[in-house]
Amino acid sequence: MADHDKHGAAVDAELSSLASQLEALIRRIEDLAIEAASIDSNEITDRTGLHEVERHLRSALRELNRARRA
Repeated sequence: MADHDKHGAAVDAELSSLASQLEALIRRIEDLAIEAASIDSNEITDRTGLHEVERHLRSALRELNRARRA
């Protein structure tokens, strides 16, 4: 295997690992948002913030997956 191929495989493995970590982080944020929604609180902005973070992480995951396919 050429050095270029080895480097490409290493980069793909790293990107795959990052994608898995992002997916796990998104699940954790979702869980926090659900938990925050179940608490009787006037802190709507906290839940909105969590949903905003989740939205940005999902966008980052989509971009990462596009980069992996390129």
